[in-house]
Amino acid sequence: MKLSPQTVIYAIDLFGTASFAFSGALRVLDKRPDFVGMLILASATAVGGSVLRDVILNRDVMLLRDWGYPLAILFATLMTFFFPGSVARRQNIFKYFDAIGIGVFSAITASVAWSTTPTINPLSILMIACITGCAGGVIRDLMAGKTTLILSNELYVTPIIFGAAGLMIVQSVGGSTLAGFFTAMLVATGIRVLAIRFNWRLPRLIDHEQLPDETTSTQTLIADRSAHENNESPGQEKGRGRPLAR
Repeated sequence: MKLSPQTVIYAIDLFGTASFAFSGALRVLDKRPDFVGMLILASATAVGGSVLRDVILNRDVMLLRDWGYPLAILFATLMTFFFPGSVARRQNIFKYFDAIGIGVFSAITASVAWSTTPTINPLSILMIACITGCAGGVIRDLMAGKTTLILSNELYVTPIIFGAAGLMIVQSVGGSTLAGFFTAMLVATGIRVLAIRFNWRLPRLIDHEQLPDETTSTQTLIADRSAHENNESPGQEKGRGRPLAR
């Protein structure tokens, strides 16, 4: 039996949803949440990007009419809650699940935007893919009270950009929808996984302590001026350097 491209993408979308749910549940293992708390965080992580994607692209929200998505989230949460040691054997395994999630969601977003909106420009596709691909992870980290991976100078958004660009190139030269989708997913996920494995990072902004601060500079200037005036001899007029008239 030959599977249609839509069926393949749907199955991978469910896998990506479960992967993001795993990453959300694993992110709060150190806080020892109850099952309901873990389920809420896993759900917000898993569907945050997909709901935003469907709203932006004016599609039906798949979560509201397909049992597959909540069941995938429930499965991931149950596995993490009852078998935390087996799921979280590696310290940063949540990042690998997150890598799969951003690869799948950004690829689906770029594919849908390219195929259903003929007048959309390439830059908008890149932006939408980045926003929806990262949304679930940002929601997860904010709810968990942890620094978002976007701000940790890891290669997080960059893989999505390369993946979405690959999709547009493949389909521009006549590639099929499925070929473009797999290109975007594999490129984004592959670069992200390699970045986690080999600790690839982008250059960071200079440390704020090394940047001149206006308030600090003003206070330093006032302190230096006061010290200079206090060190002047009593027989001199301040600021002029000539003896006072007696």
